[in-house]
This record gives sequence, structure tokens and C-alpha cells, in this order.
Amino acid sequence: MGNNKKVDRYQRIVILVVLMIVAIPAIILSIVDFSPHKLIIQDDIAKVGVKSFKVKDIKNVELLKDIDINRRIKGTRTLTYLRGLYSIEGENQDASVYIYRNKSPYIRIELEDGLLIYNDKNTSDTEETYKKLVETIN
Repeated sequence: MGNNKKVDRYQRIVILVVLMIVAIPAIILSIVDFSPHKLIIQDDIAKVGVKSFKVKDIKNVELLKDIDINRRIKGTRTLTYLRGLYSIEGENQDASVYIYRNKSPYIRIELEDGLLIYNDKNTSDTEETYKKLVETIN
């Protein structure tokens, strides 16, 4: 009978170790996200994530040093990025947001039917995307 208690104890320890081996990587992978977003312009259509729009619908493009995002309406918020519909401080409308957190600058794209806030992972890539947008709409 004492031997069964030892076996039960070892089984519990083995199960606990296996669960830890599986759970810790699962938790880490759920926190870290590696999927990028990229603004792509082809012909007269621009697309980022699930949002697409005609280039001719762009009313204004600005490069902002800082952006104050209030709250998520719908979408994703991870340690790496914000994607979805968000309320923006100082704007009278909600915006489609595709930004990497704390990666200034940000591109503010005013469209006929909405607002888009975007940036790339690297500052230089964001500046290049901005230049490409300005050239495309002019």
C-alpha cells in the first residue's frame, strides 16, 4: 500500500512537469505575436490588413510624431501592436488602426469614409510608406 502512494506521487509530479512544459511555451506564444501588417498599394487600391480603399478616396495624408489612442472599440491589442477600430484623442471619428506600439512616427490617412492610422515596424519604413503615399495621391 505504501508503494502505491509513491507511484501516485511520482505520477502527479510527472503530470505537473509535462503540463508546465506545455503551458509555459503556450503562454509565451499567446503573448508574443509575429504576424506583420503592411500597407500595400497596387494600381489604384491600397490595402492594409482587412481594410482596403481606393487611392482616389484619400483626402489627406500626415506624418505624426505622436498619436493618443483612447480605447479599443473592436480589434486586437497585443504587446507588439494595435489593430482594429479605436477611438483617437482629438478626432471626431473612430479610426482603423494598424500600428506597432511605441514605434513613432505614425501616418494619419484621412479617407472619404473614415480615418486610418498606420505605421511600420521601423521608422525608416514608415517614412518611405508616407513618401510613397504622398507621391501616389499627387
